[in-house]
Amino acid sequence: MDVGGKRVRPSSPHIQRLRVPNVTEIDFAALRRNRYARLQAEMKRHKIPICLFYNPGNIRYATGVEVMGVWTATTLARYALVPVEGDPILFEYRNSMHVAERLVKDVRPAPSWQYGSTEGRDKARAWAKSVKSAMAELGHKGAPLAVDKLDGYGFMALQDEGIRVTDPSPATVDSREVKTPEEVQLMIINGAIGDAMMADFEAAIRPGIQELELLAVINESLFRHHGEFMFTRLIASGKNTNPWMSEAHDKIVQPGDLVGIDTDSNGYEGYVVDISRTFLCGDEASAGQKEAYRIAYDCVNGMRELMRPGMSFEQFARKAPVLPKAYRNGRYGGMCHQAGLEDEGPGIPYPFNDRGKVSFPDREIRENMIFCLECYAGKDGAPYGVKLEDQVLVTKDGCVTLNTYPFEKKLL
Repeated sequence: MDVGGKRVRPSSPHIQRLRVPNVTEIDFAALRRNRYARLQAEMKRHKIPICLFYNPGNIRYATGVEVMGVWTATTLARYALVPVEGDPILFEYRNSMHVAERLVKDVRPAPSWQYGSTEGRDKARAWAKSVKSAMAELGHKGAPLAVDKLDGYGFMALQDEGIRVTDPSPATVDSREVKTPEEVQLMIINGAIGDAMMADFEAAIRPGIQELELLAVINESLFRHHGEFMFTRLIASGKNTNPWMSEAHDKIVQPGDLVGIDTDSNGYEGYVVDISRTFLCGDEASAGQKEAYRIAYDCVNGMRELMRPGMSFEQFARKAPVLPKAYRNGRYGGMCHQAGLEDEGPGIPYPFNDRGKVSFPDREIRENMIFCLECYAGKDGAPYGVKLEDQVLVTKDGCVTLNTYPFEKKLL
């Protein structure tokens, strides 16, 4: 049952090996310049002449501008046209143009047709004509347009204008995989924020507190440390921990409950804080709770010790610790995924084939990638499960954790 072999790991295996910079040390002009250069280099490599971004992460990566990230993630309120050479045009939410003008030379009001019912069709046609005109301004008249997100009216309107739509993800995924020096520094800062959030969360655990109250604690901590928002509400206790993915409810934490948290947050300057811990409310854990915890603990730490630049994704998956069969049905969706301005990809799947054929991305682990190594361990029908996750930076010598918060000694 034990996936750790004879190796004995301490409950606090992480030592802070990365200097956490002061935010005043970050060169934000270089951050924006270097990200944009990476994006355009990948556009050139993939022969993508021009992109249309509605995804807030892609807009921010290309321009440095963030406006109402949660709201604009579900609306078509702002967009950017990014050419393979030259500066972008940012079409901004009209009342926020002054925000964008601090960083972008060419900012224009963004028309919108969303929520217009049948009237939206004509407004979308007018929008498509303006996009076609702007493409010509940027020197890409008649070129295919790589679009990351749009609705039916938008796609139909582009089609009506004779614009061929393609996909930008070859360039956006490849450019965002390896972090620039400035991004690495921001990820280190956010790892420290994650540690602070986890300390506040653990300190708040007590019998009688609701999961929703714990959600309030973790949000307050995130905001107090200059984070932006949580993109899930993954806090669970007791029976809610199995299966995983039950978001915070009004359930009251009881003595002996396991309490799990996945931070799933956009921290300082929008970079992701994605770590998980499971705690015990009380002093004495059951043998079954300890077994599940040890499996998740050995899997996460085994992956961290294994990860090296130059390994293919498939090599990593096949050498990583193997979940016992009794824990496979409820396992997490993958072994690890990448992170930056969003939870990013591609990730690395489990090599088991009980859910269908396993397909591995044809990629290798490279220096300055950020991975979230995660494991969920819960048996079918058990009244508890354990979720653990570390966020790591790949270096030339292996990977280093961005978060250093200890694991639960009472469960080891």
